[in-house]
Amino acid sequence: MDKYRELGESLRNIGSGGRTITIYQGIVNSVDGNLCEVQIGNIAIPDVRLRASEADDDGEMLITPKVGTAVTIGSLSGDLSQLVVLQVDHIETIVINGGKLGGLINIEQLTEKLNTIEDDINSLKNVMSSWTPVAQDGGAALKTSVSTWAGQALTKSQRGDYEDETVKH
Repeated sequence: MDKYRELGESLRNIGSGGRTITIYQGIVNSVDGNLCEVQIGNIAIPDVRLRASEADDDGEMLITPKVGTAVTIGSLSGDLSQLVVLQVDHIETIVINGGKLGGLINIEQLTEKLNTIEDDINSLKNVMSSWTPVAQDGGAALKTSVSTWAGQALTKSQRGDYEDETVKH
C-alpha cells in the first residue's frame, strides 16, 4: 500500500470508527456568539461552531465570518449534528487570545500621528530656543510666541484613526 493510501486509511479510522470525513460548503445566514447558521442548498443548518471546541477560555481564537459569505464546514460526527467552520471567504472580526488588548495597530496611520506630534514638539523647541527674555515682561513675550502651539492628547475616540477594530488580540 502506498503512503498516501495508508495515511487516508489511518485518518478514516482515527476516532471515527471507520466513518468518512464529510465537508460541505455553504453561505452564512447569521452569527450568534461562537455559532452561526449556514445555508447549504435549501437547508438552513443552525448551531454550526466557529471554534474547534466548545470550551470557553481567555486564549481563544475566534474568526467570525461576515453574513452572506461562503464557508467550508466539516462534520465532526459524519452527519449534520456536529459541524464546525473550517474556512471563511470574508471575515467580520478576528479575536486572538480573548481580545483583551484591543485592536491591532495600523502602523502607517499611527506613524503619521506620531510624526505630527514630533513636528509640533520640534516647532515648540524652535520657538523656545529662539526666544530672548525681555526684562520685566513676566514671560509675556514667551506666551505670545507659543500661543499658536497647542498640543492635543490622543483620545479614545481618535483610536479609530490608527486601530483596526476587526482584529483584536
